[in-house]
Amino acid sequence: MRASNVNANDTEACEAREEIYRDLVDTLFGTPGSFAAGLVGGLIAPVSAWLMTGREVYVVLTIVMMCFAAYRLYVLYSHTMTPRDIRRRDAQLWEIRYGIGGVGFMTAVGVSVAILFSEHHDEIGGYYGIVIMMSGVGMLAGRNAGSPRIVYAQMIGLCTPLTVAALMHDDLRYWGLASIFVLVMVSLRSTTKFLHANLESALRNGRDADTQRRRFKSALNSMTHGLCMGRADKSLTVVNRRMYDFFGLDPQNMPKDLATLTDMIGDSTKMSREDARIFLEQWTSRTSLSRTDVFSREIGARIFDFRCEPADNGAFVTVVEDVTEQRRAAREIERIAHFDTLTGLANRFQFQQRLERDLRHIRKRGLSLALLCIDLDQFKEVNDTLGHTIGDRLLCAVAERLRECVRSVDMVARFGGDEFCILMHPTIETPPADALARRAIEAIGRPYVVEGHTIVIGASVGLCVAPRDASTAEGLLKCGDLAMYNSKAAGRRQALWFDTAMEDALVSKRRIERELREALRTEALEVHYQPIFDARDQSVSTCEALTRWRHPQLGYVSPSAFIPIAEETGMIVELGEWVLRRACRDAHLWPSEARVAVNFSSRQFQQPDLIDKVRAALDAAGLEPSRLEIEITESTLMQDTEDAADKIAGLRALGVRLSLDDFGTGFSSLGYLNRFPVDKVKLDRSFVSDLSASSKTQAIIGAVSLLTAELGIDLVAEGVETNEQRALLLAKNVHLMQGFLFSMAKPQAELALLFAGVSRGGKLKVVA
Repeated sequence: MRASNVNANDTEACEAREEIYRDLVDTLFGTPGSFAAGLVGGLIAPVSAWLMTGREVYVVLTIVMMCFAAYRLYVLYSHTMTPRDIRRRDAQLWEIRYGIGGVGFMTAVGVSVAILFSEHHDEIGGYYGIVIMMSGVGMLAGRNAGSPRIVYAQMIGLCTPLTVAALMHDDLRYWGLASIFVLVMVSLRSTTKFLHANLESALRNGRDADTQRRRFKSALNSMTHGLCMGRADKSLTVVNRRMYDFFGLDPQNMPKDLATLTDMIGDSTKMSREDARIFLEQWTSRTSLSRTDVFSREIGARIFDFRCEPADNGAFVTVVEDVTEQRRAAREIERIAHFDTLTGLANRFQFQQRLERDLRHIRKRGLSLALLCIDLDQFKEVNDTLGHTIGDRLLCAVAERLRECVRSVDMVARFGGDEFCILMHPTIETPPADALARRAIEAIGRPYVVEGHTIVIGASVGLCVAPRDASTAEGLLKCGDLAMYNSKAAGRRQALWFDTAMEDALVSKRRIERELREALRTEALEVHYQPIFDARDQSVSTCEALTRWRHPQLGYVSPSAFIPIAEETGMIVELGEWVLRRACRDAHLWPSEARVAVNFSSRQFQQPDLIDKVRAALDAAGLEPSRLEIEITESTLMQDTEDAADKIAGLRALGVRLSLDDFGTGFSSLGYLNRFPVDKVKLDRSFVSDLSASSKTQAIIGAVSLLTAELGIDLVAEGVETNEQRALLLAKNVHLMQGFLFSMAKPQAELALLFAGVSRGGKLKVVA
């Protein structure tokens, strides 16, 4: 690396010396006036000698000198007419040509002067010779300092003949004169060296300065920023090419001052006169400041930053930067930070900023504001069945309808997923949020047509008002969410106002969730079993495992209170697996004919390792697979029919029986009976409760009884509580019953007594 740098530096230095040499050669031809004066002055010697003596030798010398003069003029003319790059390339040749003419001419002058001095040294002719020689010597160094070799040769040719002529006289006065001539030559040599060094230095400095100027100009024009420099009177000294490029200006038309430059920019970018005037005032005022100042200006389709820097004596420098892309990127980042990318609505961040600002405002002014939290009903089903692309377009359509429902002063935001919020503008009275909620529910509930699909969804709305319900953004959003969740739980497609009872219920719910986790961890829960009887002979076929919880402080906690919480939090999977293991372990202690039925939640049934978990529970308890009955609901089968079919096939291969719970409450019960091989169906208790009052219900139960008998499937009626229901069910050939009429759910210890009683006189009926 170092060697290559040295070679590069040597090459650069060599090229610089060559360029200086060419410049020095050019100086030989740079003073045609002095050149002509030298020719005329040189011819004076032979002409004057011929006039004084009439000798032919002077005529010959005159002719010789004129030939050399003509040659020199020809060389001068040829040099002038030759293109610069060619003559600089052939600089050495031109130096030789110049030297031939110059040395020859001066030698002829020297000879003429010497002859004239020799023959007329004591007359006016001798003085002519000395004066002509000295004049010629005086001009040599000044005109030809670019080539010392030519000067020395001319000096020898001019001075040596006269010096020799003076020495040929035996007179000390002439020898002294010869000595003076020698000293003149020595002085001329020193003067030539001095002038040559100065000339070379000047040329070198000029070349360096020119190089610096070119580099400076190249640097200026290579800048990505525009640059202009000016004096205190606002006249401009520098405008780089980027300035012309930025504003489409003609680079050949250099503006003289700042006003001219702004006019040129205004004309090029179609700026109005008023805008151009403001622009000039803005720029001029900034350049007059004693500190750095930056202003931005949108010119045409671009945005520019003008950075004005003060300089010495009131001068200024302005650096112009095209910041269009940065500003657009910043605006896009701000848009992304504040707006939902899908719907274009305000996002959660912007909404909360506005909410906090409005809350500060209403505290100062004593106003009220309303918040509406909106959650779409059935949106998940749309996503699951039609795909996320259609779901996204549906969200955009919902956003547009919500925009149409609100005033321009209200804000609609998407909080993510299918959740939206509306913030109503603060008012003195309670805001008309009820009317807005009704409009939103009605607008969202109208059918949508997306890519040929007609879609109908609904909306549940929670309403709250500040400062009545909460005075902070976090608190108000919490109130709105609670009201919305209660609205959804209450039947959907309605709006509910926040009530403190909702918060109390939430606190209770969170406590139950926390305590349930602890109970599950410590196995503080219990499993009770409710028998399924054959009403014809009171025999027991199966016992259903039901979870019970007796809390140390809360007492008995109903399954309807903690099972939904377990499902919501995902604890239902862990709870279901615990019940499965406990039920299998307890059933192992029962008579060998008795079966145990365990309910599986939808989430538990969807677990990929379901079959392995069931097998492990059976193996750990030592229970025959045929004595385990798994109960699932129709909604479980609806989640993923292919996965459900695979799970059912795996369970049947294991030897486990399958029961379809809550039969008749879904939409495709008969289709499920045809597709999925179940062993038992359980009529939902709603049919049994309507049995006495509805002949239609009796007809439905009769039809289901005939169907299941035809298919070889057991039919169980749930929730049997009266003898009348028992009699009506028996009349429809429904014999398997479960309910309080026969037995409540019993703990394992009491169930053992039941089995003991059966063993003494009752029967255990096993349904094949």
